[in-house]
Amino acid sequence: MSFNKRENPFKSIYQICNSGNSKKKLENLPSFPRYIDIELTNSCNFRCLMCPTGNFSQSRKKGFMKDEVFYKIIKNIQQHKTPIRFIRWGEPTMHPKLLHYISILKREGILCHINTNGSFLNEDSIAELIDTGLDSIKFSFQGVDAKSYAEMRNIDWYDELIETIKLFYEIRGDREKPYIHVSTTITYEDEKTVFQFKDTLKKVTDLVTVGRTVLEHIDINKTKLGKDEVETIKWLKEQESVVKKHPECPEVFDKLSINWDGTVSACCSDYDNKMIIGDIRVQSLEEIWCCKQMTQYRELLVDMQHDKLELCKTCFDYHGLQTPGLQNLD
Repeated sequence: MSFNKRENPFKSIYQICNSGNSKKKLENLPSFPRYIDIELTNSCNFRCLMCPTGNFSQSRKKGFMKDEVFYKIIKNIQQHKTPIRFIRWGEPTMHPKLLHYISILKREGILCHINTNGSFLNEDSIAELIDTGLDSIKFSFQGVDAKSYAEMRNIDWYDELIETIKLFYEIRGDREKPYIHVSTTITYEDEKTVFQFKDTLKKVTDLVTVGRTVLEHIDINKTKLGKDEVETIKWLKEQESVVKKHPECPEVFDKLSINWDGTVSACCSDYDNKMIIGDIRVQSLEEIWCCKQMTQYRELLVDMQHDKLELCKTCFDYHGLQTPGLQNLD
C-alpha cells in the first residue's frame, strides 16, 4: 500500500518558531504561546536509560492529569485555537481519557499531536485514535537497529515497533491524517545503519528524522538502576556524539509546557520542576506567559547565556533544527 506523503500540519508553526534570531523574537513576542505541550502523565511503561522517568532520577510526584486541569487549559486556549502536543515526561497513551481529550480538541478546531513509544497500540486502538481526527503522531525510537534500540530503551521491542508503525500506516490508508513522523537519536551508529533505518521506515511514514542523543544531563548517582544498567549508561556517555552547540531557544519565545498537575514550566526539558513559572489551576495562561520569571529567562537566553541556567547549560541542538546539517545526518 502506498500513498502520497502528507504535509505536516504543524509545519508552519515550527517554521515560525525556528526562524529568526532570539533578539528579533523578543521584539516580536506573541501575546499568547504559539503552541502548548501537555503532559498527561509523567509515568511510563518503558525504562529508557537516557530518560529521567525511565532511569528513576526524576524525583517529582507521579500522576495523571485530571479533568479539572484539562478543561482549564481548554478554557484558556479556546479563543486562540492554540495547537496542542501531548508529549513531555510520560507515555500519553497510558492516560485513560486520551481519546476523549483529543476528540474535545478537534471539536474546538484545535490542532493536536501526540508522541508515543507505540507499545499500547494495537489494531483496535489505532483505529480509535485515527477516528478522533488526530492531526499528527510521532513514534519515538532510540538508535537505528535492534541492538542500539535495546541498549538505550532497555527493552527488546524494536521489531514490534516497526510492525506497529506499518499497521498504523495501513489503517490510516488514504485518509489525510494523522501525519506520521518517526524520530530517533543516535550515539555511535554509523551512516550505513542510519541509511538502512531511514530506508525501511520512509515507506510507511511521512517523515523520518535522526539526531544525536544528549546524555550529559544524566547524573548516574541519582539513578535507581542495576549495576549492568549503570555500566551501559557509562559506556553510552563515552560514545556521546552530539555537537555541543546551544540553540537559539524557541521555548521561552513560542511555547509553554504544562505538567499533569497543572504547574507550568518554561522549558520542555524540565523534568523536576526547576523552571516552574506558574499554575494553571490558579492563574491564566496569559498571566503565566507574561510573568516576571519568564521575562528573566527570555532576557538571559536572548543573549545566549545558557550556562547561567541549570537546564539550559546541557541543552544542545541535537537535531540540527536551527543549523542545517549540524549533525551530519541529512
